[in-house]
Amino acid sequence: MNSNRFKLMLTAIAVVALVINSFNQDSLNLKRESLGLTRLEPLENAPPMLAFTTVALGGFRGLIVNFLFIRSNQLQGKGLYFETLTLGDWITKLQPTFTPVWRFQAWNMAYNISRVFEYPKDRWGWVWSGIKLMRDEGLKYNPTDPEMYRELGWFFYDKIGRYSETEHFEYKRIFHEMTEEVFPTGKPDFDALENPKTDEERKRARLLKERFNMDLKFLRDTEEKFGPLEWRLPEAHAIYWSVVGMNKANSGDPMVMFRVIWQSMQMTFQRGVININPFDGRVEFSPNLDAIPKVNETYEVVKSLIPERADYVARGQETFLHEAIYLLYLHGRKKEAAEWYHYVRTAIPTIQYTWVKDMQLDQFVMLNVQRTVNRSSPFRSKAVIEAYLMNYFYHLAVGQNSLARGNALFARKTYDLYHERFSNSVEDIQALSSFEQIRIAVLINCLSGQGRFSAVMGERLRVRLGLPDDWRDKVSKGVLNNIDEKKAFNVDAELKPVSPDAGTAVEKAATASEEK
Repeated sequence: MNSNRFKLMLTAIAVVALVINSFNQDSLNLKRESLGLTRLEPLENAPPMLAFTTVALGGFRGLIVNFLFIRSNQLQGKGLYFETLTLGDWITKLQPTFTPVWRFQAWNMAYNISRVFEYPKDRWGWVWSGIKLMRDEGLKYNPTDPEMYRELGWFFYDKIGRYSETEHFEYKRIFHEMTEEVFPTGKPDFDALENPKTDEERKRARLLKERFNMDLKFLRDTEEKFGPLEWRLPEAHAIYWSVVGMNKANSGDPMVMFRVIWQSMQMTFQRGVININPFDGRVEFSPNLDAIPKVNETYEVVKSLIPERADYVARGQETFLHEAIYLLYLHGRKKEAAEWYHYVRTAIPTIQYTWVKDMQLDQFVMLNVQRTVNRSSPFRSKAVIEAYLMNYFYHLAVGQNSLARGNALFARKTYDLYHERFSNSVEDIQALSSFEQIRIAVLINCLSGQGRFSAVMGERLRVRLGLPDDWRDKVSKGVLNNIDEKKAFNVDAELKPVSPDAGTAVEKAATASEEK
């Protein structure tokens, strides 16, 4: 037989076989799915290029993806982030249900590429692009993967919400501006979002879907379970995506989602109130002490839903409540501090800090200060004192006298405790300036617009203290005496310091308990 004819015959047979197979493909797919042989669902609403690559390459996609992923890791190790980005884009097109690459891509954009740029707005663009990539693209093809939701929630909590880099205040400011267009009061108006009647309401409803890709049903569910939340803060969005993940994810450890939720809830307590500085327009934050009961309830719910991890959760709960008691006391809400202190000592099985049951409230509060001093160098203790003093001058500048007084009190107490602790060490005592010297240095920094003080706030403080325009040569101890020292720095008799011997004994007990 002629070789050309033989080749044509084989080609014709192959074509016929492919045509016949095409008629059977649908039934074969159904049988594979019913028998559990199909690991992945067919892609829906995929772009033409993505649909073509996933079908045309067939089983070879896995080999190509493995090679590209290995190469991507090599480039990542060399710091070639943009080249890594290109390879990651290819991988997501070849294997869109390969979730590690989506997480890797988004992390690379938000945490690595963003830091290449100098200006905060440029950095923010890459951070937000990483979030959008995972949220709008990755979850479209992997709606049931729990790690995707956990990672997305973590981006809001860690990259925007925490203080992981120097530009964090700019990130928070931009995020506040973005979210305020949808939540102008910080709280969702569900009636207006569900049935918008005005142009402004329709704009908010559209931005909720287009900018933030949020579902009104899950938004309401999150607010009912964990609210009221401040939706202009990133931690509220971290909680939202964890709630969505718990509803949609079909596998994995539930603790993955709950951990993001309780960490974010704790952050809503630590800095859940937004303050717009009336003098320079800066977005600032303060503790939301009213959120303490809801945060504690979250811990209790997690313990009841996952009883085998209750001890683990209780440790975080106890740490949170210690901080809550400390801040309540600092802000003058001593009755509530006492109630929660009683709760810690009676209702929670104390795992870490058994010494709490043997202490009075004022001793407990002072121990939190003392432990910082005991474990710190003179320079770190000085930094703590300076932080309290800067807060004192700041609250004094904006007229928040009660908060100013609390910070002044703890600044003085921290200084006294340090001297009490290291009274026998000449070197350690000499390493710390006098309290008046520290106050003057901090005041000069504040008036100069350093730290949390802008130039506007520095001027505001100067006016409040009655200083002249040419204050630089006139700041001295005499100026400090004019700041109503009796009210600001007179130590409350209620706040009793822990004696050196008692403090040492308690410290040893606390350390031993923690090590255990």
